[in-house]
Amino acid sequence: MRLFLYRHALVLFLVVMFGRGILGMLTVKGIQLVNPELSVQKDLGWLVMLLYAVCACLAVKWVRIDKEIGLIKPTSSKDWFVWLPVLIIPLTLEFHLGFDTSWGHVPLLLIAALGVAINEEILFRGILLRAMLPFGKAVAIIIPSLLFGAAHLGNIFVGGDVTFALFQFAWAFISGMAITAMRLQSKSLLPAIGFHFILDAVEYAATGEYGVHSIHYSLGWLSIFVLLNLAFLVYALFGLKLKSKGVSVVKNTINVN
Repeated sequence: MRLFLYRHALVLFLVVMFGRGILGMLTVKGIQLVNPELSVQKDLGWLVMLLYAVCACLAVKWVRIDKEIGLIKPTSSKDWFVWLPVLIIPLTLEFHLGFDTSWGHVPLLLIAALGVAINEEILFRGILLRAMLPFGKAVAIIIPSLLFGAAHLGNIFVGGDVTFALFQFAWAFISGMAITAMRLQSKSLLPAIGFHFILDAVEYAATGEYGVHSIHYSLGWLSIFVLLNLAFLVYALFGLKLKSKGVSVVKNTINVN
């Protein structure tokens, strides 16, 4: 079974994706049998996200692809520094939303943000990216990101604002391609997880919600974040192109010698 999942990364992605969902649902139902008043959106979201992250980590560890998908320390401090310009996105988000200090469960929101970051990066920029790379970099960048964006459309069915969810799809798709391009420049997935955590932590701490927003936001601000993510994508693709050129130059030098 382990060898089969190792050789069929797409199957592994589906197993983890649906397996963690079933486990999360059963956990919530079990808790609600004891206390029916607890809901995922208000009370148990952090636990579900943490459970998802644990499932993803255990799965890649068991199949023995954890290091292969980038769960290792970056080999250079540059792998962290290249992400600094991208922090303009969470900074702009914080400027627009601020922080709601009245939320006493901010620590739980931060746990949820960390869980989401680990879970989604392992799934989409780890397992699924590994499955798509044999088909070329373009496919590996676009397909996982498209599915990543589509996954956010599910927020519509759990009480999320439709307009916000549609923009969230756009952000996730565009930023997903950008993060994938950044990931391909480094052997480590940890910087991507770090950025994802910061972005979600700012959002969650500002709104007091786990990424599902029923409040209507202005189209102006929603559009600004689309443009910021497009700039992120251009920056990431430019860096990937430079990285690819550098590798080609090294290979040509070796061949000449």
